Amino acid sequence: METNELQFIFALFSFVAVIGILFYILLAKTKIENFEYTVEILEHKFESLQDYVYELEERMDVNKTPAQDEVKKRIIAMYEDGKDVLLIENTLDVPRAKIEMVLKFHKLAVER
Repeated sequence: METNELQFIFALFSFVAVIGILFYILLAKTKIENFEYTVEILEHKFESLQDYVYELEERMDVNKTPAQDEVKKRIIAMYEDGKDVLLIENTLDVPRAKIEMVLKFHKLAVER
C-alpha cells in the first residue's frame, strides 16, 4: 500500500508543478502584452510630439529663407522621382529627420 500512496503523492506534486508552470506562463504572457501595449502608446505619443515640435518650429521660423523653401521643394521633387531617403540625405546634405518630417507633412497635405 505504500507504493500506491507514494505514487499518489508523486502524481499530486507533478500536477501542482504543471499548474504552477501554466500559471507562470500566463503571467509572463500578460506582462509581455502589457509591455507591448505601453511601447505602442509611447511610440504614438513620441510621433505626436515630433509633429508638434515640427509645427512649432515652422511657426517660429520667422527668418525663413527662400533657400529653405527651395530645399523642401527639392526634397519633395526627389522623393516623387523615386529617390531613396538616404540618397536625398546625401545629395542635399539635410538631416534625415528633417527629410522625413517634410515628406510626412507633404503626404498629409496631399491627402487633404
